[in-house]
Amino acid sequence: MPYSTNISFNADSTSTLVPNLNFVNPAGFKLLIDRKKYPNAEYAIQTAALPDMSADGAPLNLPQRNITAMPDKINYGPFDLTFLVDEELVNYKEIHDWMLGLVTENDTKTERKTRDLTLQIYSSSNNVIREIQFVDAYPIVLSSLPFDTTVTDPQYLVAAVTFNYSYFKFL
Repeated sequence: MPYSTNISFNADSTSTLVPNLNFVNPAGFKLLIDRKKYPNAEYAIQTAALPDMSADGAPLNLPQRNITAMPDKINYGPFDLTFLVDEELVNYKEIHDWMLGLVTENDTKTERKTRDLTLQIYSSSNNVIREIQFVDAYPIVLSSLPFDTTVTDPQYLVAAVTFNYSYFKFL
């Protein structure tokens, strides 16, 4: 796995709990995609969910019971976002064209079809305190846009996009 950390399972007498922890504000985040290639897709993100992660062990079938061995692989869930769609559909079209290019454009050594996404988490003082990078991400699902003439109060269109990626890491 290209991403590794130094994790120790030994008890360490030097680690202590910090008594005055602040909690994460769920509205304090920003997603960075790629300003050069997709400048409009990142600015109107409304929701982003840090994906689930699982480590399933291999089943060992014994005569009287089944047990599970220690896990040896990490499985990452998809990365889901919702974003406000601008009036000229520019940010929607950027994701649309990215998906279309994944299928129609030939692979080259000079052009990457994937992008690294960075989710920035802000503190209560609006400072970046943590960054989570999604490596080699690409969109796999782009939602429909439901136009509706029966709506009486204007509700701005929101689209959802789902990304696959290789892994995510804390920077």
